[in-house]
Amino acid sequence: MPQLKMSAIALCCLLASACTSDTNSDLIKTEAIWSDVLVKSDGNGAKVIAELNVSKRNGNNINLVNGDTLSVTATNAAISADMTKNMTKDDKLFDIDYRAEFPYHQADTQYEIRLYRAKDKVTLSSMVKLPEPVSILAPQQGQTFSEDEILELHWAKATKIRDAQSLKIVLDSTCKNGNKEIKSSYIYSDVEDDGMLGIDFETTKLFKQEGLTKNFTCKVSFSFERKRYGTVDSRYASGSRTYAIQTKVLDSINVILN
Repeated sequence: MPQLKMSAIALCCLLASACTSDTNSDLIKTEAIWSDVLVKSDGNGAKVIAELNVSKRNGNNINLVNGDTLSVTATNAAISADMTKNMTKDDKLFDIDYRAEFPYHQADTQYEIRLYRAKDKVTLSSMVKLPEPVSILAPQQGQTFSEDEILELHWAKATKIRDAQSLKIVLDSTCKNGNKEIKSSYIYSDVEDDGMLGIDFETTKLFKQEGLTKNFTCKVSFSFERKRYGTVDSRYASGSRTYAIQTKVLDSINVILN
């Protein structure tokens, strides 16, 4: 039994070590740095999250040292404002990324993310502009629908659609009956951003799960993600990306099962 416990502890340590593998930036050539930068807003400010890995997505995390730094400049033309911040390291949850927060969430706010390499005295620059914030118009939280009717989902359509922009809507359902709970999801990908989508629950099969009866109380939620891709400095490794998303969630919509 003690041997089993020690083995389990050793395994946990190995797993933790694997998850936290990192390499100092001064050991990595610029062209071997894979960059993944996300600017995310829910209509209340924005968070910038940058991850740097060796060569590819699942490569070792890169730990910036010896003068190598990440910084972000946000330019909000709508209110004639700009702000620059250094990104700070976040190594929680066995991973390393770099973060900064800004008060700007308006459409077309430009975020420029710069990586400075001290040894070579060069700066890599990637940019992205936020898409429009998502504004959900109908239905309203707490409204009730039958599973056999078409629910019309309305939102303010995008008026500033740019290249490589998309809209995704995730429909989640939670049905409860006493201690029993059944969850399911359905994804609408590449939704036309014209302000309306008819939700046919029959098509989604959310309420056709085994064991689900009209005795269950069901609620659904809609999670919107409006995404726009930006530019990536050509000196980064292949597959690097820079993108921005606006999110919004409508929850607590009741659905009556027949």
